[in-house]
Amino acid sequence: MMDREPLLVDQGVKRKKIGLKDMDLTVWLVLALVFVMLVLFLLYPISRMLLISFVKRDKPIALANLTLFNFSRFFTSRLYVDAMKHSLVVSISSVLIAVLLGLPLAFIVSRIDIPGKSIISSLATLPLILPPFVGAYSWILLLGRNGFITFLVKKIFGITLPSIYGFHGITIATSLSYYPFVFLMTQGALSLADPYLEESADVMGAGFLRKLRTITLPLVAPSIGAAAITVFMRAIGNFGVPSILGGEYYVLPTLIFFQIVGYYNLNAASAISLVSVFFSIAALLIMRYFTSRQSAVTLTTTTRQVKQITHPLAKVLGMIYVVLLLGMSLAPHITVLVAAFSEVWAGTPWPTSMGLGNFRRIYTHALSPLRNSLVLSISATAISLIMGSLVAYTAVRRKFKGRWLIDMLVMLPFVLPGIVVGVALLTSFGAPPFYIAGTASILIIAYVIRRMPYVFRSASGALQGMDPVLEQASGIMGAKWVTTFSKITFPLIAPSVTAAGLLTFTTLIGELSTTMMLYSARWKTATVTIYEYLLEDMLGPACAMGTVINVIVLVGVFSATKLLGEKMSNMFGGAG
Repeated sequence: MMDREPLLVDQGVKRKKIGLKDMDLTVWLVLALVFVMLVLFLLYPISRMLLISFVKRDKPIALANLTLFNFSRFFTSRLYVDAMKHSLVVSISSVLIAVLLGLPLAFIVSRIDIPGKSIISSLATLPLILPPFVGAYSWILLLGRNGFITFLVKKIFGITLPSIYGFHGITIATSLSYYPFVFLMTQGALSLADPYLEESADVMGAGFLRKLRTITLPLVAPSIGAAAITVFMRAIGNFGVPSILGGEYYVLPTLIFFQIVGYYNLNAASAISLVSVFFSIAALLIMRYFTSRQSAVTLTTTTRQVKQITHPLAKVLGMIYVVLLLGMSLAPHITVLVAAFSEVWAGTPWPTSMGLGNFRRIYTHALSPLRNSLVLSISATAISLIMGSLVAYTAVRRKFKGRWLIDMLVMLPFVLPGIVVGVALLTSFGAPPFYIAGTASILIIAYVIRRMPYVFRSASGALQGMDPVLEQASGIMGAKWVTTFSKITFPLIAPSVTAAGLLTFTTLIGELSTTMMLYSARWKTATVTIYEYLLEDMLGPACAMGTVINVIVLVGVFSATKLLGEKMSNMFGGAG
């Protein structure tokens, strides 16, 4: 009897995991709601966007009207072809620079005995959570024709720096905004690497460079690859930075925007969007290849720490690198803060007058967009937390046919550029009978569609690493699914879900690309207001609004880190 009892329990557990009879109605309602939402607001808009891309402008969707005109125009137009080349060149260059910046920082933090590692990790994470385009304009103040850095370099060395507009400016701003992805992913892998491997190499007499080449880098190679693809997907879909620093250097997102705003040519914009989607999906497939290899990497669960480098020269060089990198990546946001208090800063390397005039203008003229941003971001974050957690629980804890479809649909928006999602929704809901463009509803829907993958993936990872024995015990005691989830499951995964919620909120409060396609005068957001200020050369008010957004983000993040007792880098590393 003692030998058979565990077998009976185990069989019961397996039956519970794969059976459908024990699934509460609530589970089916969650799945149905999410599936309907994704079909209605993701698959249908993308399908409609695909159809109208094969139809000429002002022509109805019909079999007789199908044509390759929009695509042939894309691949024969010099402007379109150049925009595609620019997108690829900028994205690949940003990846290379991000890896070259983030990988050494990850090695320094994980391997060299320097002080303040927790602070360094948190500061290195800041560019990830602060809106990239908010700080993009500040690069003009730093590296423009009359910029501060440009002035100093010319004054001291007599060298005239290249123009900040075009390729150089976009690449610099993008790579410095996204290198934290490389840092977070590789630093985690370096921290988990088995210390015995490197110690064995030391015993065998291997030098530092050989050990780095043969052991350390191969261990973190999958993480480097995954981080590089993440940067690529972010860069190729970025609209804000190229629109401010691009000038006439068009990339695919700015070209899509030009087709909508300039001509309201949804057909051409849809064709360009599909080209952008092709590159994003290709990047995702490559990313899945790298992440699938990650399971074969030797990691350790031992509490033994990796041996730290204590050589004084290494520590000095490491600190110099940290200071220089953090200084470069945070300089734009510091400049935004300075510009927010500047009354006059035009044609000079530094402001000539300081005051609170810009903030008074925000208070009197721009409170409504700021309030809209908070309402939309908080609402979308709350919905994403609820739906993403429930879907993750259902997908991980319940076995049913078609589960892969739910996973694919939820994660699909992760690879789609924001402006593409905006175009897709505009083609479907920008005209009768489903006209809801410009309303709060369509903006919240778009935000939830785009950001729910953060919550879903974070909650799924937490659930997969959690022993289900407590949930099984709750079920045996007769507790309903909802009770088990609310009393046991959710409290255990709350830190991961909270981190994902923070990442969701911080990205939504600074969201621009999707919003530009769907907003109205009634629901203009803070980021749209900043963009309009910059186009009108109203630098001071734009930076004041950007400063307010940055403060909101930082207060929320630091409050959460204190509440959860987690480092900011750990939270965003896990959620991302």
